[in-house]
Amino acid sequence: MNMLKIMNGMTWEEYILFNRLPGIGLDIGDQTIKIARVKRKRDGLLLIKHSSMLTPVETVDAGIIHDPERLGKEMKGFVRDLNLNGKQVVSAVTGQQVYTRNLILPSMKLCELKEAVYYQAMKFLPIPVEEAAIDICPLREFEDEEGKKTEVFFVAIRRHQVENLDIACKFAGLKLAVVEIEPLALYRVLGGNLESVLAFLEIGSFRSYLAVFKGVTLVFYRSLPFSSSALYQFYGKGGFKEHEVSEYKQYDYVLEDIISETKRSVEYYKLGDETGNERIDRFLLCGEGSAIRGLDYRLTEGLGCKVEVADILPRLILPSDISEVEKRELKHEFTVTLGLAAREVV
Repeated sequence: MNMLKIMNGMTWEEYILFNRLPGIGLDIGDQTIKIARVKRKRDGLLLIKHSSMLTPVETVDAGIIHDPERLGKEMKGFVRDLNLNGKQVVSAVTGQQVYTRNLILPSMKLCELKEAVYYQAMKFLPIPVEEAAIDICPLREFEDEEGKKTEVFFVAIRRHQVENLDIACKFAGLKLAVVEIEPLALYRVLGGNLESVLAFLEIGSFRSYLAVFKGVTLVFYRSLPFSSSALYQFYGKGGFKEHEVSEYKQYDYVLEDIISETKRSVEYYKLGDETGNERIDRFLLCGEGSAIRGLDYRLTEGLGCKVEVADILPRLILPSDISEVEKRELKHEFTVTLGLAAREVV
């Protein structure tokens, strides 16, 4: 599935033939901006550099860039210090600006499916289709009493946000090469068995989502109305640290909300699974929320299936002098950034 925007106007096929990305991922969040650079090696991904800066106040909210020019100007020194000026980057959009749906359409060629979906989207998208970048991924072919059908996974993002992201990159001294959605970046560095069903629960500091993959195909994506901020607001500006969930009983209501909302989304995914294959083989906990020790166990109890903390470190080749603090940051905060950087180098 190629949910992307090539900013120079070339088709994806032309881009593959004539360009190779340098392995740089840019993740712009409400709280922090993260950059990572990797290089493919036989034994894994070699980490060249990674760093972060605080997101300028009032430039980004709920994943939406409101002031791209000021954002880019504030990033310029950060980019220069990393010696990345003029480099191509891969970035992502997320949150409420991403719209997904599974659609059933009459069986037809891919080009015809894309045209048909465009008109279908007019009926349910909350924004004009002219303002959306739309992509689809065919999931399966089947036949019912009405004839041959195709199920497709539909994704749309606001063009305005892609444009704002491009503007911010230009002011920062970067070249935005590709834009995708976050779950694809997660799967790129955490996925594995092509026959398995893999779920990612990303709990970020200000937004969260559940994404499910069957093999390499994203079949379910849903934004969730909670974040880890309520759980670590007591940390102040000293940085994010690992804590035991049981140490903070006053936050039990937040945990219960996370469990109930996640369980509801899993049930929603299963209801929409027309194949009858409702299993989830692996359930990975990602994002800043994954650093809260014990949260995976609480989720396991609440959801009735084993939840594991995602760990990208075994897939990385790290510098010999990297600290334990940096390793924790990479594990809990940089997985999406590294997944973006790994595009076309994996």
